[in-house]
Formats: sequence, structure tokens, C-alpha cells
Amino acid sequence: MPNRLPMNYGRQPMYSRQRQSLAVLWLNIACAVLITTLLFSGVTLFALWLSLMPHRPEFSLAEFSIPNLNRQSGAVNLPVKFTVNERNPNLKIGIHFDKFHGSVYYNDELIASGPVVFPFFGLPKKDMPVQGELTASGPGPTDPAWPRFVAEVGAGSVELRLVLDSTMLYQVRLFDTREHHMKVDCDFMISGNGSLLQEYKNAPCKLNF
Repeated sequence: MPNRLPMNYGRQPMYSRQRQSLAVLWLNIACAVLITTLLFSGVTLFALWLSLMPHRPEFSLAEFSIPNLNRQSGAVNLPVKFTVNERNPNLKIGIHFDKFHGSVYYNDELIASGPVVFPFFGLPKKDMPVQGELTASGPGPTDPAWPRFVAEVGAGSVELRLVLDSTMLYQVRLFDTREHHMKVDCDFMISGNGSLLQEYKNAPCKLNF
């Protein structure tokens, strides 16, 4: 009688299934590790990009005055003094500022204008006062805006606007370092004697590129 072959047909498929299951398990683990690594690297690179990306400077109106504003002859030839604080919010990036030109408006009428600050360098995480003194050219008794101006001075609140024009350049190598023209726009009110109203002290100014 011929010898019977061992009945092991069922073991080979089971062993193959175990090997396949183990391979799928390792493949899933490898995919999970790869996805986790990519996600962590992406978050790290994004955080690094945010830390290195230049942030715009911040400006706020600290002081403004036109002494003797309530005199009968108006504001003509009166000194216009102001201080605008510049803050560089960047951690490691400096900012080069060109000279500043200042303009003061009353109801969109230019009443004072001229250069105010020479070029300077804004250090990272530092404040720099931008101080200027101009000479007012109005309003005077012959101006169309004179009646309204006198009424606002008498009421103790005169609305003005200070505009500073300049160009700036970031001190950084990894990003765009071309010059940017910027305009600082401060809206505020002064009292009848020409001093800045308290609620506008250190008020933020708008910055437009």
C-alpha cells in the first residue's frame, strides 16, 4: 500500500495569511510614522516661517499740540508739534526708514507740511519716537473754513489728521527686501487751546503700503 502524504494543506494558507497580515501591519505603522513626521515637519517649518516673516511696524500718536490755537488771528504761523511712536514688532528683523514728510489736515485742507525726521534704523522689539515741528499756514480769518474752525475751537474739540510719508526697507535676507512706500495716517482731536485730547493719546495710527 503506498504511503499517504501528510495532510498539511490547511497550514500553508494560514501561514500565508499571517505573513500578509503582518506585512499590512508594518505598512500601516510605516505610513503612520511617515504622516506624523511630515505633519510635524510642516508645523515646524510653518512656525519658523512665521518667526522669520517680516511684520509691519506699528505707529501711535503720543503727543500733538498747536499752542495758542484759540487766538483771534487763527492758526497761521503757529508751531505744530507732534510725537508719533514707531514700534518694530519683529524679534530679529530691523527696519530702515528713509526721511519722513509730515502733513496736517483740517477738513481735508492742508494747514501744515514739511520734512520732520531724517532717516533712522528701527531696532527689533524697540520703540522710536518720530518727532516733528511744522508751521501752520491756516486756518485764518480769510479762509472759507474759518467760521467752522472758530466754532469747533469754541466747543473745545477740533478734528485734525496727521499724515506721515516715508519709505522703509526690512533688514532680512530670506524675504523680499525691496523698498516699500508707506503712509501713516492718524485721526484725532485737539482741545480749544491746541492740546491733544486725552482719549486720543497713544491712539494707534493706520499704516498703508
